[in-house]
Amino acid sequence: MESIAAPLRRLQEEASWFARATEVRLLWLTTPASLRSTAISLISSLECHADNQSPFVTLEAPWSGPDAGALARSAEFAERFRSKASALREAGVDIGPFPLAPRAQGTELPPWPRWVRDLTQACASLRPPLGGLVVMLAPLRVDEAAAFVAHLRALIAEPTLTAMRWIALECESRHLGPLFDELGAGRALSVDLSIDEGAQQRDLAALAGPARNDAEPTVLPFPWGPWSSGGAMPTVVPPRRAEEGGRPASDEVLMTTGLAPSYLKGGAQQLRRLMLNAALALRQGRSADAIQLQTRTAELCGRLKLQREQVIHLLVLGGYLLAAAQPERARATYQVAAQLAAEKGLSLQHAQAELGLGMLDGLEQRHEAAQHYAAAGRLAEAAEVPALAIECWRMAGQVASGGHAARLATDCWQRALALAEALTPEAARATSAAEVARMLAHASAARGQAAEADRLHRRAFRFDHGVDPHPVLATR
Repeated sequence: MESIAAPLRRLQEEASWFARATEVRLLWLTTPASLRSTAISLISSLECHADNQSPFVTLEAPWSGPDAGALARSAEFAERFRSKASALREAGVDIGPFPLAPRAQGTELPPWPRWVRDLTQACASLRPPLGGLVVMLAPLRVDEAAAFVAHLRALIAEPTLTAMRWIALECESRHLGPLFDELGAGRALSVDLSIDEGAQQRDLAALAGPARNDAEPTVLPFPWGPWSSGGAMPTVVPPRRAEEGGRPASDEVLMTTGLAPSYLKGGAQQLRRLMLNAALALRQGRSADAIQLQTRTAELCGRLKLQREQVIHLLVLGGYLLAAAQPERARATYQVAAQLAAEKGLSLQHAQAELGLGMLDGLEQRHEAAQHYAAAGRLAEAAEVPALAIECWRMAGQVASGGHAARLATDCWQRALALAEALTPEAARATSAAEVARMLAHASAARGQAAEADRLHRRAFRFDHGVDPHPVLATR
């Protein structure tokens, strides 16, 4: 899709120049959430650019907490640079000593000076042909915007880090605008990866094509119907391959694949057209058309025996109805989705339906909301999707707490934390576990359990940053 390809081409062009122009100290990227991981992947690949001689290290610790994440960033850098150095040594590239072991560094320095020291030592460890270091700052969250800007300004100005360059990725924010203006065009580059809405709608319309009426006869695809490639094509049918035999497969043979013959005989194309046209209608603000098309999409999935997809499209339809301010119809749709998912053993989709029902009950302040969220949590656990389960238990506890069911709220939150403890630090950081720990801490403090509240706040810090908060040292 050109609407997405265009900003990625801009990124490729500017980032390639950044790899060549070593006088540029900062590459500033602003991106929508949908392109964040793509941007990180593309930038990381530039380490292999023919003109690049600098190792790349990516840091994702959030700028949050009492030290604005400095302690977590220091540990994350030490761990990732040591891993990078080990990989280079194994490839035969000479790297000097970098003595600080991850999670075992001394605490004689506060986190900020310690990180500057680590950065300096990392640069000093590089040997020709390597030179300089590129650090990409891609924080998952920026709660301390002023500290984010001040820290990067100080890093660029630090005399011991003149061989170091920086890539800063902001998601849905532009905090670094003033710093970019200060550095000027000769020392900084910027790329805005915003997607043009009009261009995206045109792309979607081109992909969708016209939505056919259900009463229209289905156009059979090749080999049951005329040859068509969907684009530029010759006017003759290609010769049949020898292994294809003389006739197309019968319906009985097709059913052995697990798909309905009607799906292969035009149903798949019709499903794609309906689904994409529904999404396009919603983006264009045509709610009635979007709901009608999405309803047809779910019904077609049923006729094509696509049970999981039918439930998924019912869930999407519920979202469309909510967007159109029709909560009762959305509730009925989620109930049908939950029933179908339960009948077919689709735990993940059943959890999502229960989550939708819990949200609707929560908006209307019904006590059943906690029951739906708890059911969603159990189903998400059964589906082995811990991040969703943690969020469901968080919501169940929050609703129970608001309904003065303190014991039930605590049980729900404790279940969420038990799930989070089984995850890796990186996986736990991407969940709402830290928020759950803070909620439990506030509840403990309200009961006068100061020591327990302090323990839970430290646990929240560990979920957020991946390191123990001892000592909590301010850097501002």
